[in-house]
Amino acid sequence: MAAPAMDDLADRFAGRGVTSVFVYTREAHPGEHHRHHTSMATKRANARAFREHSKVRRPILLDALDGPAHNAYGLLPNMTWIIGPGARIYYKAAWTAAADVEDALGSLIDALERRRAERLVPMYTERVAWRTSDPDGFRAGLQRAGLQAVADFYG
Repeated sequence: MAAPAMDDLADRFAGRGVTSVFVYTREAHPGEHHRHHTSMATKRANARAFREHSKVRRPILLDALDGPAHNAYGLLPNMTWIIGPGARIYYKAAWTAAADVEDALGSLIDALERRRAERLVPMYTERVAWRTSDPDGFRAGLQRAGLQAVADFYG
């Protein structure tokens, strides 16, 4: 699970002008313990349970029930975005990999510090990055939601 690594990363970059939040959009794999959200009260309770289970230390922001933030930012279950000054998007990943995010943050901060002296200008790139798969951790997350979530995913 990326949550502990991302919390550690947020702690390391906090003194460098970086704020990190977790946006709780929806229950990615609902089950009998954590169902699809039908009210903000249910969503809030599920977010608290997620915080406890995953030991998330960053602030958790809740998307509205109809998911406007989730829709605006790509609809995938575990995306990461780095948004900088002027709301410029500097990084977008379809899946969270703390090492890749750390690399992107370090590069961004370095470039922003050097940009005037060296006349740096931003450019757009795309690449494929790699992350470690944790099937046991993923299954544990599904089990947290309930056996229905496990059956739905693997069934």
